[in-house]
Amino acid sequence: MTMGSFLDQKFIQSAKNYLSKQLFPPNHKSRSEMNKLSSLGIKYPTLRDHPLHSALTWLNGKRADDGAEGFWRIHDCLYDFTEFINMHPGGKDWLKLTKGTDITEAFESHHVSPAPQKMLARFFVAKARQPRNSPFTFEEDGFYRTLKKNVYEKLSTLPKNPVHRSKYITDCLFASYIVSALLSVYLKSLLVGTVAGLMLSMAAIAAHNFFHQKDSFRMYYFDFTMMLSRDWRISHALSHHLYTNTVNDLEISFAEPFLRYLPTKKNFVVRYLSWVYSPVIFALLFPASFTKTLLQMVFVGQEFTWPIILPLTVPVLMLLVTGESAAFCGTMFFWIITVGGLHFGLVGINAGHHHPDRFHDGDKARPKEEQDWGIFQLDAVMDRKDITGSHFLVLTNFGDHALHHLFPTVDHGLLDYLYPVFLETCKQFGTEWILSTQLETTKGQYRQLAKVEPKRSPPKPVGKGNKLE
Repeated sequence: MTMGSFLDQKFIQSAKNYLSKQLFPPNHKSRSEMNKLSSLGIKYPTLRDHPLHSALTWLNGKRADDGAEGFWRIHDCLYDFTEFINMHPGGKDWLKLTKGTDITEAFESHHVSPAPQKMLARFFVAKARQPRNSPFTFEEDGFYRTLKKNVYEKLSTLPKNPVHRSKYITDCLFASYIVSALLSVYLKSLLVGTVAGLMLSMAAIAAHNFFHQKDSFRMYYFDFTMMLSRDWRISHALSHHLYTNTVNDLEISFAEPFLRYLPTKKNFVVRYLSWVYSPVIFALLFPASFTKTLLQMVFVGQEFTWPIILPLTVPVLMLLVTGESAAFCGTMFFWIITVGGLHFGLVGINAGHHHPDRFHDGDKARPKEEQDWGIFQLDAVMDRKDITGSHFLVLTNFGDHALHHLFPTVDHGLLDYLYPVFLETCKQFGTEWILSTQLETTKGQYRQLAKVEPKRSPPKPVGKGNKLE
């Protein structure tokens, strides 16, 4: 290497370091301010205010907070799964991504079978030296583990056809996206482009069913949105699903300060004008996610992976098949992903979490003895009665939301069969399951955006015979 090239590299690295510090300053919140933000007692996450709000920065912050000492933490024990990574039945990414973090909630909710629990002893390293940074419990006779045992027994009796139907619906939606995208250029029709955008969004929502499960080609349908299924395994499966509506929920923090769903101080713009500009944020969700990926590659060290280029194959296909100009194909593609992002954002944000009646961190929390993780999930979710019961609507609208949060690796097509067991267990523990309507959840999320005062009373105590709908 010549002295000139060495100096060039040194200059480039110095410039990157400088830009990184300017664009991504450290968190300056005081400890007293941090401790007030989570009514559950969760430490304010390291790197939560990183401007990228990326999956990788969230994981890096979690490694700093979880006391996993470079291993994988489950409850109060440390395990070394290094030799098991390539043998993991769900795919190696789950373990590669989570090394150095507390995976208690992920381990409990992703494994319905008791078999993985029996394997842990062979990977044991030591007891953790610091308490968990999570308030949630998994007592053997508690709500969640009791429900999981009941569900495990039920799953072996269920038919396989609903699983095949989920695959068929998802494949058809994706094929419809490709065909309608090409037709939109061939016919020069924004209307057909709108249909393509809707097909893309519904195919992505349906594909979300598969990135919760073991690796399969269908999970990559999601990547055609310009978002990455691998990143969403972090931001959605490992963050939002496990720490729903808390300061540790990346889907809460990703749009801050523009959208603030936690009850805290907000100015007039964030409280009310967000009702107007939030659709713009959703419409730009897909291209903004692609831009974020590029920034992560430059500033956070995200490695290049081949799914990054998947969405770009569609405009290239438009160009090759239709013979139209690159400018026209690019413009139509942008229209399609804008429509798709708007639909995806509106459906996802109104899926049943952001309603003033649902728990948001800052609201009065349950006492420690009632912090069963499954009960917490029911406190933070609201199902929609006009979607539950339809396989197609459930698959394309984040339906059967409570059961999906409780058992994310179970195919959406099977969730409907679990309701008898679910409701019986809820009755046994006196736990509420809330049903509402799509209209009410939509109105509720705007009310939650405007909410500044936290609830002063905790959710209804369990074991009091609460009425179930």
